[in-house]
Amino acid sequence: MTVALCPDNTEQSPMTEVLTKLNPGELVGLLWTAGPIFCALVWIILGHVLEYHRVSVAGALKKAMVERGMTPEEIRLVMDAGSKGSQAPCKGPAEVEV
Repeated sequence: MTVALCPDNTEQSPMTEVLTKLNPGELVGLLWTAGPIFCALVWIILGHVLEYHRVSVAGALKKAMVERGMTPEEIRLVMDAGSKGSQAPCKGPAEVEV
């Protein structure tokens, strides 16, 4: 790999060398093309990381509930309580048994 020298005889990285040879129009075109692709890749990777985290947290919660001796129905109720489509309505403060 060759390293270019700046006019003041300091080394210049290969990326800087490429970017300085591009005119502004080409640089804008490069960013216009590569920017959305980079954003899409980041979106996809972070989506998978988030889903993995959700699944691992749900698995740890289920394991803890099983270790506490909860029944499968109680576990289902707890897991469904946070979802938008939960089947059993939550009790209000006046309906809670103490």
